[in-house]
Amino acid sequence: MKEVEGSFWDHLEEFRRRLLVILGWVAALSAAAFFFSVPITERVTATSPEPLSALAPAEAFTAHLKIALTAGIIASSPVILFQVWRFVAPGLYARERKALVSVSAAGALLFAGGASFAWFLMREPALSLFQSFQTGNIRGFWSVTSYIEFIGTLLLVFGAAFQLPLAVLFLVKTGVARPADLARYRRHILVGLLVAAAILTPPDPLTQIMLTVPLYALFEISLLVARAAFRKGERAEEA
Repeated sequence: MKEVEGSFWDHLEEFRRRLLVILGWVAALSAAAFFFSVPITERVTATSPEPLSALAPAEAFTAHLKIALTAGIIASSPVILFQVWRFVAPGLYARERKALVSVSAAGALLFAGGASFAWFLMREPALSLFQSFQTGNIRGFWSVTSYIEFIGTLLLVFGAAFQLPLAVLFLVKTGVARPADLARYRRHILVGLLVAAAILTPPDPLTQIMLTVPLYALFEISLLVARAAFRKGERAEEA
């Protein structure tokens, strides 16, 4: 059974409390990461194929802050997912809450997997691709904050985007959608992924495609897993 529904203001207050918890953890872990920002910044900036410059007196300090904030968000991902579950769970039935707990537990691993995918597999091709357009009189002269912003955005976007399998499995497990329905609307989902990638990534079609391709592959893999889970559930009901 669902828990007793509260008023709009009750939900707003609950949302505020959950948001404060998330912000508190992000702030605390970002502050902790700031003490290690020097080796982290050196590791990140060493991957740049172009020399990096600080174009303002405070830019190097700002780069360390952005590194610490990105590390804090990544480290806080389990807390963020747990707080989202705590906010959503009261409005669900027991079966739905059980399914949400299962998929939320995998969220932090998927986030780390998405960030790792971006760092180890997508970073170098993306940088090489953008660098290849430096032709003629165009020479690379990158600022350190711009480079760190690019790397941080890449990690966070892929980490968030890799939550797609959880969304697919949750829809199927809670009965909101059937695998056949999701398969029927493949083209619509592909368009939706393109739109989402355009919103999440920098305003260029190349990065959009680089995010959309692995996302669509994840969707197809998730669909196969969802079909197996759906058939298993049907067999359990028949038994």
